[in-house]
Amino acid sequence: MSKRILVKEAGLMDFFKSFFQAKADGNESEWLQRLRKADPDLADVWKDYDDKLSANMRLQQQTLKKYGLDTSKVDSMIKKYGLKNV
Repeated sequence: MSKRILVKEAGLMDFFKSFFQAKADGNESEWLQRLRKADPDLADVWKDYDDKLSANMRLQQQTLKKYGLDTSKVDSMIKKYGLKNV
């Protein structure tokens, strides 16, 4: 793997970290606004990712509850990252 690819992957990890940190801090909208100014298409992709992530976590939570399984880890992630109720 070339250094160029490794640098891109490292940058992507930082991007994910900054996104989830902004969500945890409650600054997600400001983060998306800054991103939208820099690249509107990329901001749309991250908004879609956020919506799908929230929907997936809620679905996992519902499925675990349906089968009477422990939802505490999913509940803590939903609370920590302020995932939407979609």
